[in-house]
Amino acid sequence: MQVAIITKTREQVEIVAVNGGWTTVHTLGADTREMKVRNGALSGHTTLSDQAASLATAKAEGARVVRSYDNNGGPVTALKKAKEAIARAKKPVEDRLNGVVYAGYLPQYEAYTATLRDGTVRRSIDKGDAVATQLRGQDLATTYKDAAAATGLSVKDLQARFEHLNPGMQRMNLGNMIRRALREAAKAVA
Repeated sequence: MQVAIITKTREQVEIVAVNGGWTTVHTLGADTREMKVRNGALSGHTTLSDQAASLATAKAEGARVVRSYDNNGGPVTALKKAKEAIARAKKPVEDRLNGVVYAGYLPQYEAYTATLRDGTVRRSIDKGDAVATQLRGQDLATTYKDAAAATGLSVKDLQARFEHLNPGMQRMNLGNMIRRALREAAKAVA
């Protein structure tokens, strides 16, 4: 295994192939990638010991393992996934979509503020219907009791069904079950 240093960036690389005036190299750091550089841009050519060469090769091979496929059917490497995650993390908070409702859906929702037991004020949104206003500020145990009364299921059955979800998702699903039970009751009366 031939190792060299890219003169401009001082990055240590493994030489893979030489073709004319270009050399294909793999970086040896944590962010292993393949690139082509001019032959003159490399310096300090050395050969690693067999043990060091096998470690560097194993690290490079691990980064090139195919994990999934992109939208075009091409392979996505672990390295590419890591780069995409870093790119997402560098976005300003206001540009990220985590926890943000798509603006096209906003007219369907009603915004409100809720004060938690510890005095913290939180902003949130919901449908604004009778079920949503009833569930605002309720603790999860009371929401389970309300859902059990509306659906005819036991609290234990409901908890077993939704315990793997976070509290907000549990509340949302229980609220939707209550809405469905109310719709079915209204249909039965009509």
